[in-house]
Amino acid sequence: MLLKLRQLVVENLGYKRNITSKIVYINSNNIISITDYAGASDFLMSEGSQFSSDNFSLIRVSNGNNTEDVITFGDADSIYSMAKGEQCQRRLLND
Repeated sequence: MLLKLRQLVVENLGYKRNITSKIVYINSNNIISITDYAGASDFLMSEGSQFSSDNFSLIRVSNGNNTEDVITFGDADSIYSMAKGEQCQRRLLND
């Protein structure tokens, strides 16, 4: 089942950093681990970003032989319960 999450995006432009967010869809079957990630809030606070007061999680996703780390908004418990709840419900793909 696909999870709709908001990902933190940090683009290094050399002389400054552009901090934004985007919507991503992650297959819950490919998630390896979900952990709270306080390092993102500390970094964003030092950058003076509007997102510095938010909670973040680090999700490790399996991509075949590689793993990808995705920093998402929300704490690990809420993302885990979303992934667990999504597996129990039947929904239309376009829902």
